[in-house]
Amino acid sequence: MSIATPLQRVFDRHNLYIKRDDLYPISGGGNKGRKSHYILENCVEKKCNAVVTCGGIQSNHTRATAIRCRELGIACTIVIHSDEVQESQGNLKLLKMLNVRVVYCEMTNVARTMDFEMERFSSLGFSPFYIWGGGHCYEGTLAYFDAVKELKQQTNMKFDAVFVASGTGATQAGLHCGFKHYFPDTQVFGISVAREKHRGEEEIKKSVREFIDVNKFNSDYINDINFDDSFNCGGYENVTNELEELINKVATQTGIILDPTYTGKAWLGMEKTLKTQQLNKNTNILFWHTGGLLNLMARK
Repeated sequence: MSIATPLQRVFDRHNLYIKRDDLYPISGGGNKGRKSHYILENCVEKKCNAVVTCGGIQSNHTRATAIRCRELGIACTIVIHSDEVQESQGNLKLLKMLNVRVVYCEMTNVARTMDFEMERFSSLGFSPFYIWGGGHCYEGTLAYFDAVKELKQQTNMKFDAVFVASGTGATQAGLHCGFKHYFPDTQVFGISVAREKHRGEEEIKKSVREFIDVNKFNSDYINDINFDDSFNCGGYENVTNELEELINKVATQTGIILDPTYTGKAWLGMEKTLKTQQLNKNTNILFWHTGGLLNLMARK
């Protein structure tokens, strides 16, 4: 199934375009919706009928996975690395509505808890499928390599730079490989939402190496990875007044809705990075909108 999201020029912003993956029509949208489509296809192909994955309380990945599992009739356990909370908002509210199994644990016990849930499914006669947190796997990378192919089919425009929120790394790795392949003169800038620079770059490089090895691409694809941790506001789900003001300003001026966990940080990084670069009037910039509306709505 081929699903294309819109490419939109930002109102009153010279040569700024948005790839609207927040409008992706599977599993609640966003990059996790796009990735879950690929990952769960692999699950079905392997004839698995149960899934175990993990994330935080407001994880877009767990929400997208749970919705897709319900659509496909696949049993699902979500391991959440947090204390249990009584109040349901945003993505957590959807998990409860979907009535998937939710297990809470400490961050240090995630791997052990996921292994236990895999064994539990097996003991019940299921064939379980393990998904790394964030959809960090080959299929997640492939989803965003193919997304650049989709972009190529939408436009012949040459983009000078692409900005995207970067978390566990597969989304940026897929975009990095995709632009190397289809738009080799375009720079991809991953704006970290949490991780510090060294760890973030290493995880992206692992995904890129795996992808180019499988597809026999040029080893030079591993070069020029841009991962910037200057705009993560101190960590995952951390928010500053500057970030909140930016989100409100962008909504008012453009009608584009950003969130404080992911896309708001990416837009902040884009604006500040562009201010430091020497750009001419013909520079074309692409912001890859990875979704996150439920993260915004979950904030008090």
